[in-house]
Amino acid sequence: MKWFASLAAVSVVATACGGSSDSDSATEASPEPAAVQELVVGSGADPWIDSEGDRKRRPNYPLNADVCETLVHLGTNFELEPMLASKWELAGDNTYRFTLKDEVTFSDGRPLTAADVKSAIDYTVKEPSIGFSFLGAESTTIVDESTVDITPTKPNLRLVEQINHPTYAVISPDDDPLNDANVTCTGPFKVTSYTPEEKLVVERNEDYWGEPAKLDKITFRFFPDDTTRVLALQNGEVDLINDVPRGVLSNLESQPNTTIETSPVGNVTLMYVARRDAAGTPKTLADPLLRRAVAASMDTSAYVQGLLAGNAEEINTIAPPEVLGRFSDMVKGVDYDKEEAGRLLDQAGWTRQGDGIRSKDGKPLELTIVFGAPSDLVTAEFVQAQLREVGIDGKIQQLDAGAYREALNTGNYDLDISKPSQNDANPAFLLALRWYSGATGKNAKIISPGAGTTYDGLIDQTLQATDRTELQRIAAEAMHELVDVEVGGIPLSGNYRIFAMNDKVRGVELHPSGTNQRWATAFMAK
Repeated sequence: MKWFASLAAVSVVATACGGSSDSDSATEASPEPAAVQELVVGSGADPWIDSEGDRKRRPNYPLNADVCETLVHLGTNFELEPMLASKWELAGDNTYRFTLKDEVTFSDGRPLTAADVKSAIDYTVKEPSIGFSFLGAESTTIVDESTVDITPTKPNLRLVEQINHPTYAVISPDDDPLNDANVTCTGPFKVTSYTPEEKLVVERNEDYWGEPAKLDKITFRFFPDDTTRVLALQNGEVDLINDVPRGVLSNLESQPNTTIETSPVGNVTLMYVARRDAAGTPKTLADPLLRRAVAASMDTSAYVQGLLAGNAEEINTIAPPEVLGRFSDMVKGVDYDKEEAGRLLDQAGWTRQGDGIRSKDGKPLELTIVFGAPSDLVTAEFVQAQLREVGIDGKIQQLDAGAYREALNTGNYDLDISKPSQNDANPAFLLALRWYSGATGKNAKIISPGAGTTYDGLIDQTLQATDRTELQRIAAEAMHELVDVEVGGIPLSGNYRIFAMNDKVRGVELHPSGTNQRWATAFMAK
C-alpha cells in the first residue's frame, strides 16, 4: 500500500502581471508578512443555496474552506497522503481499517476518536444521502478508541481512494451542517459566521493539531456574476478570485499589481450524452452513429486554441490523463472530421434539407444542449455552431440549479455541458460515479452504456483491483470503451484552475481539485 502515501510534488505555474517590479516581488523567497493577516476571497455564487445535499456538506463542499478534514487527503498529484488517519490497511474481505493519529483534536479541544469517525460517516449516509462509496448504516465499526473498520455494502476496494472526498469529512457528532453551517471540526480554520448568498467567514483555529494557519481570517464573498467578481478584485474589494472563467481572464492579464496562478489540469469540459430518459425510453442519441457524428463534429483544437486562447489543454480523456499513468494513451478520442460526421449522419438516415438542417421521416434533427454554469454559455454556443456545420440544430437551454438538476435526473436533454473534476485518487472515479449502471446517482440510468455491457464489466473490475498499476490499466480500458467505442462522453478541453490575486497574496497552493483546496499556507505580504 505504499502507493497510497506517495508524496511526489507537482509544481504550480505562476505568472506575475503588471510590470517588472511586481514580477520581482512575486518571486521573493521569503516576503515579510503584513501586520494584518486577513484575506478576502471572491468566490462564485453561494454553492449551498439550491442543493440540500450540498448544504449537508457545509463548509466543505463544493467550496472547501479548510475547516473540516478527512481520514486521508488527496495530494496535488492525485495520490493519497495521511491526514486524520496515520495508516490504513485492507483488514479483510472488503473491509479497510483506519488508525487515527494520536494528536488530533477538534477546535473545541476535544480529542478525535473512532466514535467521531463513525458518527460522521453515519451522518453522511443518512437521508439525504451524499455518499457514493456504497456505504450504509452498518458500514462503520469501532474497533477501539483510535481504530475504525469501514466495510462497503458491495465489493469496493476503491474506498480508501474515495474517502478523501470532503463528503466524508469528520464533523463533531452534535453538528448538523444541513441546518447550521457553524460546525466544529479538526481543521486549521473554524467557522465564525455564514450569511446565505453573501459570505462565509472563517478564522484560524488557534488549537489546531497540525501546522497552524498563517492567516487570521478568511472571508469568502459570493458573487453570482463573474464580471462583478472581476470588478471586485480590480477595485480592491477582494484580494483573490478563485476559478477565474476563461472568458474574463483577458480583463485581468494587464491589471497592475495582479498575479495569475494556474494549477495542473484538474477538470475536463465535457459533454455528457443522454441515451434514454428516466423511464428507459431511448432518445435521439441512443443511435451510436449519431453519437459518433456529434463527437466528430467538434473541432477541439479551435475550442482550446481559439475560444479559450490556449488557457487549457487539448485532451482525449474524461479525467486528467495523469490519473491513468502510462496507460492514458489507450484513450484516443474521436478525431474532428466534418466529412466523416456527414457520412455517419447519412448512414443513419438523416439528410440535409434546404435550410441546412438534416431531417428523417419529416422530423428535423434537433438536440437539446443544457448547462447550469453561466460561464458555460460560450461553450454551448461553440457546440451549437459546430453541430450546425454538419446539419444538426442545437437548442441551447441555460438552466438554474434546480431546473438543471431536474433535467439531468429525468433525461430531459440530449447533451449536458459540465466540468467534472477528479476529486479523489481513484482512476475510475468519474467512470464509476457517473456512467456505471450500479452508481447511486439518478443520472447514471440516463447516460450509462447499461448493465451487462463491456463497460460495466470493466468498472466491476476496478472496484476489486488490488494492484495500482493494474487498476490504472483497467480504468484506461474502461475510459477507452466509454470515449472511443460507446462515445458516451465527449471531452472538449482539460482545464487548469486559475486564480487571480493581489500580488500581496502569497503562499496559495493551488490544488487541481477545487474540493480539495487548502488555505493554511496562504498569507498576506507587506
